[in-house]
Amino acid sequence: MTDLPAVHRTVLPALPPFSFDLSLRALDGFGPGAGDHRRTGDAVRKALLLPAPAGRPDRAVVVEVAAAAGPPGVTLTVFADVPLAPADLCAVERLVARWFSLADDPAPLLAAADTDPAMAPLLPVLRGLHQVRFASLAEGAVYFTLTQRSTQWFAAARKRRLTADLGTTVRLDGTAYTAFPSLATIARLTDDELTGYTGHRQRTERLRGVVEGIAALDEEWLHTAPYDEVRAALLGVAGVGPFTAHSLLLRVLGRPDDAPLEMAQFELVARAVYGDPPPSAAEIRGRYGRHTGWWAYLARVGLGWLPDPAPAAVG
Repeated sequence: MTDLPAVHRTVLPALPPFSFDLSLRALDGFGPGAGDHRRTGDAVRKALLLPAPAGRPDRAVVVEVAAAAGPPGVTLTVFADVPLAPADLCAVERLVARWFSLADDPAPLLAAADTDPAMAPLLPVLRGLHQVRFASLAEGAVYFTLTQRSTQWFAAARKRRLTADLGTTVRLDGTAYTAFPSLATIARLTDDELTGYTGHRQRTERLRGVVEGIAALDEEWLHTAPYDEVRAALLGVAGVGPFTAHSLLLRVLGRPDDAPLEMAQFELVARAVYGDPPPSAAEIRGRYGRHTGWWAYLARVGLGWLPDPAPAAVG
């Protein structure tokens, strides 16, 4: 492998308020992505696969993302082994914009949170944070499937093995970067090969069902179609239950319309923010509406960033 040259530089705008410093802080604490990127000062580098038609080998580029001077946004530098076609460059820009949720409009969420007294301790440390997502649909779909009846630690470790063994590796400034493999690459594994990564046959069957089912859906449709239709389509995939569907909708596709607030982990978040007893899931949805998923994300992140536990308050 030879070092990649820079083939494209641009600035990607972000809807305000936006702080790339907060994005980096969130990325540093994102356990499922540990080892998938490298910090270089105030920038981050990561290998991404170029979208490819069926039958074309996976090709990877390295992106370097840093804060932009001036209006909110990021600078993007793309490193590749050959000049990229305009369509490929647009695809890379879209992947990075979605990775850092640059086009998300935080204003409605913040307006609701500003009227919620319980969120007052969190907002000073969160304002400007856009959700950091999984960088690809394949990566998120595989990870959330591997977490079923397992721990996040084991799921992340299995995901890293898949990346190391099946991903496309390129080199920049003497460092190797490996992009997570495509759904098609994973689907080509035999059951025995896949079980070497999943740990047992039942998880293999579940992962195969998810990989093949998600691959059969149009990714752009998943990002843009009505929320209820996308959720129904995901629930129709073998191996995808309500929690996995919501996780894909929010953490991969950036769809914040809802979150499974009735689950124990979200009840704990609500109790930490509001005190005991916390408001009901219906009350939280009533306040935050179509941005409930972003409330759940920001509340969980913010609680971890507070220097002291958030004081109880009633909203």
